[in-house]
Amino acid sequence: MTRSQQGRTNRLTRPSIAIAAAVAMTAGVVAAAPDATTAQPGPKLSLIAASASVTLDSWKEDPGVYLDLGTYLTSENGAFELKVTRKSYKDPVVAAQIIRDGKKTLTKALPAGLVKDFSGLPDFARISVIDAAGKSVLERTEAFCPNNASGRVRPDAPANSKYPQSCPVNPFTLGSVWGVENGWAANTYAGYYSDAVQLPAGTYTAKISVTKKYRDLFGIADKQQSVKVTVRERSWEGEGDGEEVSAPSAGAAASKTAAASGHD
Repeated sequence: MTRSQQGRTNRLTRPSIAIAAAVAMTAGVVAAAPDATTAQPGPKLSLIAASASVTLDSWKEDPGVYLDLGTYLTSENGAFELKVTRKSYKDPVVAAQIIRDGKKTLTKALPAGLVKDFSGLPDFARISVIDAAGKSVLERTEAFCPNNASGRVRPDAPANSKYPQSCPVNPFTLGSVWGVENGWAANTYAGYYSDAVQLPAGTYTAKISVTKKYRDLFGIADKQQSVKVTVRERSWEGEGDGEEVSAPSAGAAASKTAAASGHD
């Protein structure tokens, strides 16, 4: 199974306790952050970083790293919910935000053509990577599935999220619900739907932001997150008590990279 094939069956699910704890540590920061946008009905969304630094592994037998940078989208003052549907297999996918304001339920249609399938919001996050010399070595955008790995950022938030644990890519899907529960945060990492990037071992600074079209659409503050990234090169030879381990397939190597980042 290739890496891309593996990705279609391994969407990010709920995180480990360690990841959830890391997100929870940001709760005070989220609560204290000033609202830089005009007040409007619906949840307040914010981009946060669960940690100031991350370590990513590049395997000698399967070079490349996945940019799981530990950034999350939080939802406060209500759940962030999107209803994504199509009338038939021949019709385009349309999406709408469902806003529950007290006893009222509002439906806000997203721009036509913005969402093209059921895998997430395309070009949601912008990632820039700068090397130790200050040179830009990578610029890219990634999609965001609101149903990604998630956890509470407030102790009084609902104990469980009512939303599914993945964004479907089944070709027969006619409808789906995406959401970030109130008081929760969802990982912005695109998982196996993104490609590995080639970064030599070393230290970098990654800058992550929400692209302007989504900031304007959902009222998200223009606040960039910065994360120190250490890339280390490892080999499957010698892993596991010094015993030589045969090189895995690309998909298996990718799975180990994701597991090391705390995802199921």
